[in-house]
This record gives sequence, C-alpha cells and structure tokens, in this order.
Amino acid sequence: MNNTLKKAEERICLNEKQESGFFLEVKRLPSATEWTDTVQGTEVMIILDGSISISFDFTLNKELHADDMILLAPGTHIKAESPNGGSILVLQIRENFRLCSCFSLNQLKAVTVEDEGKPALLTVKPVLQTYIQGLLPHLQGSLLCGEYMKLKAEEFLLLLRAYYTKEELAAFFYPILHESSSFTEFILQNYRKVKKVNEFAQLYACSLSNFDTKFKKAFGVSAYKWMKAKKVELIYHEINTTNKAFRQIAEEQGFLSLPQFSDFCKKNLGDSPGRIRKRISGCNKKETNS
Repeated sequence: MNNTLKKAEERICLNEKQESGFFLEVKRLPSATEWTDTVQGTEVMIILDGSISISFDFTLNKELHADDMILLAPGTHIKAESPNGGSILVLQIRENFRLCSCFSLNQLKAVTVEDEGKPALLTVKPVLQTYIQGLLPHLQGSLLCGEYMKLKAEEFLLLLRAYYTKEELAAFFYPILHESSSFTEFILQNYRKVKKVNEFAQLYACSLSNFDTKFKKAFGVSAYKWMKAKKVELIYHEINTTNKAFRQIAEEQGFLSLPQFSDFCKKNLGDSPGRIRKRISGCNKKETNS
C-alpha cells in the first residue's frame, strides 16, 4: 500500500523523522546472512517472524524467536545471524523518553532486578500484536512522517507501561537505567571513539576533574573503571564474533604489543585470546553437530 505524499513532502517528513528522535523500520534478514551494526540510540528490537542469533558485549549467540523483544543501549555493537531468514521491527527511541506522561524511567530504579548482567527479553502480548499489525502496512508503504513515528513510538511505550509489570519493565530497561541526560547519551554514543579518559574529557570540551565528577554522578563509577569494563566487553565480543587477527584487535584497542594484549585478556577475561576463541569455537561446533 503506497501513501500519496509527494516526493518533496517525503523529504520533509524524513527530516522531521530524524529530528524527532523516534524512528521505526522493518529489517529483513535473508537466510544465512550476517548483520553487524553499532546502535546509535536506544533501540527495541522485536522479532516479527523467523529467528535470529544475536551477539553483543558479553552475550554470545542469544537466540531470539518470533514475538521476542530485546532492548539495546546506545553504542552497543551487535552481530546478528538468521539461519532461515527473518524480519525485525526496530524502534529507535530518543533520550529522556517517558513510558507515559506520569511515569518516567527513574521510577523503575527502585525496582529490584534479578540477573542484572543478563539481557532481559519481553514477549509480545496480544495487545502489542494488534499494535504491530496496524503499524506494518504504513511502514511497508514508506510512510516517513516524523509526527506519525513519534505518535506510534509513544503509543508503544504507553502499551508497555499499561500491560507489563514494573518488574518486567525494570529488567527490560535495565541497560539504560541510569541518569538520563544529554551527557549520558554523549557518553554512550562516543566512548568507542576514544582510548583514555582525558581524550574523552577533551572531546566533551571539559576539564578532566569536572568530567570525572559528572561521570560518577551519571554512572555511579569513575570514568576509568567504566571505560575499562566496556573495553573488556568489546575485546570479548571481537575475539568471539569476528575473524580479526589478534594483532589487529590489539592495535585497534591501543595495546603496544601482542604480549601486553594477551596479559590484559588473561587478567580480565581469565585466559589468552587464542584459548578464548578456541573454546567458544569448540562450543559452537558441538551445538551444530548435536
């Protein structure tokens, strides 16, 4: 079904869509294809049909099936594969969003979350299935209107608030349950561009002491500890989801030599990069043959 907007109007709508901070699209993964991406803003991925295997941070080969939903924080580098093909609804959400006019994400911070380090999935309930069925024809018809996408994204968030428990929502939104601000958005979108805290402070045009104070307030830990933890996550992801040579990974992450890189892996990941890759590769082969 095609919409009747003229090309000039479509371009205006496209700009409005980008400026609104909300963006909905359907991604189709043909069978036996690989998709890699770096998440720019908070994203909710909903599996429409088929299944995918997704890896990010310390999560490897997480199986997602139709009606599964997962949330990815800004800056997350993902690798997804679909053995038999599948479709995904991607909903990008602007910073400082609210689940409804009287309920913000900050109110979920007080809710206890089990397995804080593990990604939480939500299942699409019938009310969301109805929402998606009404949405898809318009996306397939290339309705690029920014106002329409804003309204549908806000409707989606309201449905989550209305039909899922606070415990379910706290677990689902846990990856972004810190002080929501333009500063945290800046951090999540840019931390892969720098290697040291002082480089980060310079990028933010702020003194090192002020930057670290602001960082601790937003994330609860020092910038150094947080960046080191993200570096460990990224190295683990690169070792296990790419065929990059260890020397290349070491150089990209700022190590001066392979022995230095290997020592870092042993200290923070429990083994050498070669053994880590071999172990995961062996596990994947066993799963394939079983």
